[in-house]
Parts: sequence; C-alpha cells; structure tokens
Amino acid sequence: MQNVYESTNALDKRLCSKFGLTQQILVENAANALLLLIRQKTHTNSVVTILCGSGDNGADGYALARKLSGTYKVRIYQAKEPKSPLCIEMCEKAHLVESIKFVSKLLPCDVVVDCLFGSGFKGKMEEELNDIIKQSNNIAHLNIACDIPSGLLANDSVIFKAHHTMCMGALKMVLFDDKAKDFVGEIHTAELGVSRENYELTSNLKLLEKSDMRLPKRLSQNAHKGTFGHLCVFVGSKSGAGILSACAGFTFGTGLVSVIDKGMLDNSHLPLEIIRTDTIPQNVSAFALGMGLGESSTEVLAEIKQRNEPCVIDADALCCEEIYDVLEHKKLLDSQIVLTPHPKEFVALLEGCGFKNVRLDSKVPLVLEFSARYPNVTLLLKGANSIIARNQKIFLNTFGSVALAKGGSGDVLSGMIGALLAQGYDGLNAAITASIAHALAGDLESCSYALTPQKIIANLAKLDTI
Repeated sequence: MQNVYESTNALDKRLCSKFGLTQQILVENAANALLLLIRQKTHTNSVVTILCGSGDNGADGYALARKLSGTYKVRIYQAKEPKSPLCIEMCEKAHLVESIKFVSKLLPCDVVVDCLFGSGFKGKMEEELNDIIKQSNNIAHLNIACDIPSGLLANDSVIFKAHHTMCMGALKMVLFDDKAKDFVGEIHTAELGVSRENYELTSNLKLLEKSDMRLPKRLSQNAHKGTFGHLCVFVGSKSGAGILSACAGFTFGTGLVSVIDKGMLDNSHLPLEIIRTDTIPQNVSAFALGMGLGESSTEVLAEIKQRNEPCVIDADALCCEEIYDVLEHKKLLDSQIVLTPHPKEFVALLEGCGFKNVRLDSKVPLVLEFSARYPNVTLLLKGANSIIARNQKIFLNTFGSVALAKGGSGDVLSGMIGALLAQGYDGLNAAITASIAHALAGDLESCSYALTPQKIIANLAKLDTI
C-alpha cells in the first residue's frame, strides 16, 4: 500500500523545516524528475513545449526548460505572467538560456509538459486557458502533467489529457477521483530532496497494490470441504444474480455453497455443485444477500439481523429501510459486515441511515462520515476507482477497467467477498482481496467490450499465475 494525501502542503513545509531545504531545492528536484521521465520516454533533439502558469507549478516548468536546453529543442508557452516569487525567479533564469524559445503560438511538437496549475488551483477556469488546454491536447505524441493535469480541479473545465503524470512529493487524492481516470495516464512520484520514506507521514488514505491481494491458497493437505467454510446466498425474484454470486463464491475457494430460495428458483438452472435449500443450514459460515433479491430483501434482512455470522450485503438490500435497523443492531455485535453499493445505491443507503441532502460531488467526506458512524462495517463503494473504507481508513483500488461495466459483474464480486468471509477473512481484508482479484480477473480478457460475469469467474483460477 502507498500513502495518499488530500494535500501535501504540510509535508512540503515539514521537509524544508526538518531537513533545511529551500523552496528552490524542491523546484530543482521536481524539474529533475520531469527531466528523467522525458529522457526515458523520448529521444534527444525532440521538440518539447512547456506550458507555464503563474505559480509554483510554472516555476517547475521554467526550471525544467533550463535542464532540457541543449539536448532538446525547448519552447516555453507563457499562459500567464509569473506571479509567485519562485515562478518569477525561475522565469528569469530560463531567460538567461539563449536556446530556449519563448513562443506565442502552440505548434505541433513531440512532447507537451503541462505546468499550468498544480493542486492549489480552485474555482473556474478562464475561457482563454480552456482554449490553451484544448489545443495542447492535440499537438504532441506525448503529454506529461506536472503534479496534476490542469483543469482537473476546476469547475466544468477542459482537462489536460496526460499520458504520464509526475506527482510532486507524494500521491494526491485528486488523481484517483473517478473522472481523473481518463486524464492522469501513468502516475509517477517525484522525490523532492529526500526519500519518500522521509518525506511522508502515515495517512488514513491508502492506494492498494497487487501485493495487497491475499488469495485463499490451500496450503494444508489435511483438510476437507468443511475446512473452507459454507457460504449461503439468498436468491430472490431475479435468481440469475444470486446464482452468479454463488458460482463465484464456489470458485473463489469456499468448500460449500448453498442458495436459499426466496423466489421461484428453477433447479434446472442451478449448477450441480450448488446446494438448494429453503432454510439456513446449521453449519453456515457466511451470508451473501441482496443480489436480485427484490421484495424479499426486507424478510431476509430481518432473518440475518439477529445472527452473528459475517455477511456481505449488496444491491436491493441496501435500498431497504430495514438496512438502518440491521446496521444499528450490528453495532452491538462483533460482526463482520461488508456493504458493496454502486453510487446510486450508496445514496439510497445514506438516506436510509438518516443522512440529509446527499450529493456525491465529493465521495471521500461522505465515506468517512459513514465509516465514523459505523466503524465495524466495511464499505466498498464501486466506481471507476473503487473506495474501500473501515473505521475512517480508506483504501483505493484503481485496477478496475471499463470492461467490468456489465450486468452481473457486481454480483460476482459479492460472491467473492462472501467466499472469503466464509473462509475466515475479516471484512476489510475480504473486500480488499476480492476487489483486486475481481479487477485483475477482468483484465485477463483482451477485449474490453466482451467480458461476461462467467469469464470473470473462470479467470479467478488464473490469478495465482500473474
């Protein structure tokens, strides 16, 4: 896992204070990181256009121009006159290098480096700057953003579409918003004078890595099917959703999977290895519910309210008024509960729990507020980048792709989480491992539009080879 921050301003100040570094040294190191990236991604004598704003992000651009000059053909496009002391200083130094060209028009080139605005920008972008960003997106083979792509923090703005983003100092939360996924490209982190270990402090925001996935590998040979738990999936009027969850749970390591019929389940559609039952088995290890459950959600929530087995709750069950009673009651029990809403279901869940005027313009504050109210609940908010939260700690999963945007994908994920709960994982680790595995299984298909839930399930068997 890597630390992520809402802002790194305090870390910059601490860096200068603790290690005796100046702002000029930070700028030089930022420029060095950009220089190294350009050297890795393009050839010498390439034409590099640097878009410079008026603040410290622009200062990084002017410093970069000075370092590129001589080896590359460097153009500086001044979108704004320098205003910050650092920007003025670095601009003056760039003017001393004769080979740097200050241009008034954006022309085709090999590389564009966006140094217009950093993470400090707020408000609405001027129309002139929107036009500059729009032009810059179409003049080069390689687009690099300094710190964050310009426009990402603005309201209704054109956004710089980067192939690479060089994040300064440490990772910033804005880079992992859903809308950022189409603009940040590959994210890199620049060290600004000390190692990241010395720069960073512990954060309650974390970026998940593949190594955080803990697959349910069977290490002991002295075992039987009961060793690996018994998952019970409630199946309702739309039985296909529950059956997909059951199949995913069985493939992801559970020894036994039963479906509890709350609808009109046709046994001919049930895989032979899945057990059909009308009652909860005595040896149940975990529950999965909500997927296609429909009107039966109220009845099922009442059934599990008094039980202490771990459960994953999805879809229809998240939109019932009874979910509030279940969560309030489970506060008193040491239960492992995982909720897996998509954004619309999350709004319904929050409203059902008494949250007022819910808007998802900014997800993280709402996730933290919900997590504070229900610290024993693990929340997995699905999206372009999924957010996992428990007890006011947030974990970001960026491995998902648009291939997963298919009916049934979420049902598979719920079954996978249920499988891990049945095998003894706690709620947080079940959500983390299942969400990463789910995303990686989707990525094993080369065609982005043809992925099906059944293919995701089949690909789970291939994960221990990647």
